[in-house]
Amino acid sequence: MAWTWDAFDFFSITLIISDLAKDFERSTSAITLGLTLSLIPRFAGAALFGIAADRFGRKLPFIVNNILLVILELSVGFCRTYEQFLACRLLFGVAMGGIYGNAAATALEDCPKEARGLMSGILQSGYAFGCLLAAVLTKGLVDTTKYGWRPLFWFGACPPILVIIFRLCLDETDAYDERVTHRDASTNIQGFVAEAKEALKLYWCRLMYLILLMTAFSTLVSLTSFSHFNSSTC
Repeated sequence: MAWTWDAFDFFSITLIISDLAKDFERSTSAITLGLTLSLIPRFAGAALFGIAADRFGRKLPFIVNNILLVILELSVGFCRTYEQFLACRLLFGVAMGGIYGNAAATALEDCPKEARGLMSGILQSGYAFGCLLAAVLTKGLVDTTKYGWRPLFWFGACPPILVIIFRLCLDETDAYDERVTHRDASTNIQGFVAEAKEALKLYWCRLMYLILLMTAFSTLVSLTSFSHFNSSTC
């Protein structure tokens, strides 16, 4: 659900470009800078929350990540200037970047190996579902009150709260607990760096594949978004 809401927020922006442009008195191309600013820092969020998940467990970083999503989602809804909007989108990109890694680890680590392909496909489809939700809720919430597009983000801050509550009720994954059990109790930052180097050495090919795959996904999303902007302005 957290991965779905990542998509919900991103595609919500693409669906209300004209409303944002009118409200902030900017061109539609200026508003799309907010999309770019959301994508650029995602790698930083992925690295930050990924390292935190390996050091402190999947649970706490995931909860902190979702708390940031709630705060920033609300902040977007209360933005009064274009500059505030861009700042919120930049920070939101960091929070968005951290979601998928922990969501995937929580969902897949304890799955039987035979089921991981199927479950990873189901997990990935959550992004498409988030796009669908954004389209439906944009129709239902935007321009139905005097607040215009803002209720879309106020509502968007609510589901992550449910995700936080649900995650609080769950334990750490068995895979992480097992890893901690076998880890040297004296492991420090040097030990973590050594583990990271070993992982890069063993799995560099897969990492490159995943980088290229996600680059392709992001490029496709961007092209689709720009096509939407062009058709909506014609």
